Amino acid sequence: GCGGGIGSSLETLRLNHNSIGNEGLLALADALQTCTSLETLCLSHNDFSSATAGLGSLSDWLLRDEVNLNELDLEYCGINDGGLHALVGGATNQCRELNLQRNESITTLGLSYLSNSIRSNSCRVEFLGLKGIPIGDDAMEVLAQGLVGNQSLTRLDLGD
Repeated sequence: GCGGGIGSSLETLRLNHNSIGNEGLLALADALQTCTSLETLCLSHNDFSSATAGLGSLSDWLLRDEVNLNELDLEYCGINDGGLHALVGGATNQCRELNLQRNESITTLGLSYLSNSIRSNSCRVEFLGLKGIPIGDDAMEVLAQGLVGNQSLTRLDLGD
């Protein structure tokens, strides 16, 4: 449940297009600490360009054994390499669907963090959305290294 009060059986939380930044994400991660029923969290179209700490707190929550989040939607959130580094450990170990589409500030460096995480035996991601992230030759090479060792991924969206 989520704290035993209202929302204790909350399974889906959609906070898309809400101008949430680092402070809001930190508050959300704190509020979610007692929430174990949440299966879908949609945060697309918020501004996490300066939310490395908030993304790290979200990742810490995701690493808790009792959390069962299956889908995390972070499309078009301005996530950069530092934010992705803070997020990937928890996100790839917990989520079956991870949507990072249209986070155009992610570079080859950020994709290397992601690649290391998806190569891990603890990775549960089945769908990875990377559409709209500029992926050139170097980034594709880095990403491919993670795919080689991955056992869970069944769908990868790199489309335009």
